[in-house]
Amino acid sequence: MKIIDYLFLISGLQTLVITIILLFYRSKKVHINRYLGLFFVTLCVEMSMYFVFKYVRHPAVYYHPLRFNLLSMSFLFFYAVETAGIYIKRKFYYYIPAIIEFLFLSVFFLLVLQNPEIHTTLKETYFGKIMNIVGGIYIVTMSVMIIKINNKHKKQLPYHYEITKNKSLNWLTVFCIICILFNLSGNSLNFFISEKSYRYLMNTILLLSLYYVTIASLVQVNIINMISPKVEEKETKAELENIVKIIEEYMMETKAYLNPSITLKTFAKEIKLPERLISKAINKIEHKNFNNYINYYRIEEFKQLLSMDRHKKFSISAIANEVGFNSRASFYKNFKDIVGVSPSSYAKNADD
Repeated sequence: MKIIDYLFLISGLQTLVITIILLFYRSKKVHINRYLGLFFVTLCVEMSMYFVFKYVRHPAVYYHPLRFNLLSMSFLFFYAVETAGIYIKRKFYYYIPAIIEFLFLSVFFLLVLQNPEIHTTLKETYFGKIMNIVGGIYIVTMSVMIIKINNKHKKQLPYHYEITKNKSLNWLTVFCIICILFNLSGNSLNFFISEKSYRYLMNTILLLSLYYVTIASLVQVNIINMISPKVEEKETKAELENIVKIIEEYMMETKAYLNPSITLKTFAKEIKLPERLISKAINKIEHKNFNNYINYYRIEEFKQLLSMDRHKKFSISAIANEVGFNSRASFYKNFKDIVGVSPSSYAKNADD
């Protein structure tokens, strides 16, 4: 076997292991992970076909119905959709192109299997290249849709999680961009370079992108980043303003923002209001997310304490810790974002 054959074998085994983990590992997002698992199932089949092409000489293998050009990206699409909390009424419609592809190729597979000479005629009509272009168009379209969903998911993350690091689907966006470039440039090059060079180049890109997405998927197995599906929201502006008023009164009475471990979930339990309403009211009326809203109160408290004589002897970091910031870096960043100057500059101006 050649080096590229060993690389395909190793990548195939790696893909198989990831497939088993995603399909059978019991995590809190097992249902969503299964979409990734099914995506890798299609990749495992396609990679096994690499060796079928290599050792089976019958021309019928060029028309095998297990290509999944119109199916693999659908599983990634469902993974992104459910992670972003988007509800799709008729998922079956997304499988129709794959069903048509399977039936269409099955017919030609059986025809060439019975009469190999048909392969020569189909080759002269650029049958294979046309199928690749159709598959490429579908993959590019699905990739663009997935990227849009990933961007929506990323924007919504701060309203559902206090810590958003590693929770976004940037890795999937990168993979989709690779798929877009792979198909746009690949289908173009197919007309200008030899079939052997084209296959070598595409296989190299395929292996690199496959290695990337398998590692990224493995990292994501236990990362909880789902967003709840949107519920019909009918609150008026007056109702949201009233909710903000309740939140403000509670903040002033209890100074809940002084708790460094406060989250939207714990605050909702304290004030006995739904998380969704709190998040929506703060977002629509105050134009902030929950974390920014809490940090605003903390910084206002910091300014008040800084102006008191009994706090003059304390350091800026000590006062910041007292008002609920458990990280110096977080305090300095949020202070400058909200106030416009650094805490040290503000303290100096206050003394003057």
